[in-house]
Amino acid sequence: MLILSNEDAEALLTMGDCIAALEHDFRELAHGRAANATRADVVTTTSRPDTVYSLKLMGAVVQATGVGVVRLNSDILSFANKRQVKLPLAPGNRYTGLVLLFSIETGEPLAIFPDGILQRMRVGATSALGAKYLARSDANTVAVIGAGWQAGGHVMAIAALRKLDEIRVYSPTADKRVAFCREMEEITGVKVRGVATPEEAVRGAGIVLCATNASQHVFSKNWVEPGMYVCTIRGPELEPGVVLDADIAAVNDRTVHENVSVTQGVVLPKNRHTIAGFDVKTAPTLAELIAGKAPGRSNAAQKTVFVNLPGLGLQFAAVGAALYRKALAAKRGHELPTEWFTEDVVP
Repeated sequence: MLILSNEDAEALLTMGDCIAALEHDFRELAHGRAANATRADVVTTTSRPDTVYSLKLMGAVVQATGVGVVRLNSDILSFANKRQVKLPLAPGNRYTGLVLLFSIETGEPLAIFPDGILQRMRVGATSALGAKYLARSDANTVAVIGAGWQAGGHVMAIAALRKLDEIRVYSPTADKRVAFCREMEEITGVKVRGVATPEEAVRGAGIVLCATNASQHVFSKNWVEPGMYVCTIRGPELEPGVVLDADIAAVNDRTVHENVSVTQGVVLPKNRHTIAGFDVKTAPTLAELIAGKAPGRSNAAQKTVFVNLPGLGLQFAAVGAALYRKALAAKRGHELPTEWFTEDVVP
């Protein structure tokens, strides 16, 4: 069994790999050859004020790639200053997120690796796939609201998907915005320009990517223009009218966004992963768009939205299997005896 690191994932996986793996597995999902487990969040209080402990679990199986996956996070969350922030409180100021990959033929564990790099890549690659099926084919100016970890993944993904003229970035922190633009321009080779207001970023953009950790609106319905594609990774990022007034509003999946169990005393922000008035039961899914089971954009004037929620085990099955194959080919990672992780009694 292989133990892989974030450094292995960063060295081996490209955004092109992730986009291709996700597109394949979403198509398999639409045809019933893959399945997601229901995500579960279990939350309790901690000894620190304004924080909670969250145990998050999700999983999936994919017939074609022969894998099952479990992704789990053991997090300390803070909701101070109207933002959800994970606190690095594990020894060495670190976070805890793991992906476990299994064989569907033998049941054995194939690999264990942290979820950090894969998390960034799968979210950005999924938003880019939304753009492939919902954005105008000639949209080559991108607006990004956010200048953090996930925003960087979105810039790299959309730049890997199509040829771009310019990426405009808004973040309320000027120094962070400048550093982000410099880094992303060096990575992508695309002109990346920071702007002083979100309105300046989105004006005239064919693709708008919201990638923040905000718990309040960062994009107004008044900014939507004909032909615009808007993507969000958090329910509160968009004013509800952005979604409700769209010609097409698609979702990652129609399942309930969270199956949350809490202990006494836990108070979570409302609508962390939902949009008021938006009925996901009638919305097309990304898998259906990819498989041709739901119509995508049909004309250049349509306003389209992709709600990149909820996170799915399938995404980790897709990018995890791609990482595992590339690690085997490159002879990278640390092998441990599989017997350490299996047993000779019936569990």
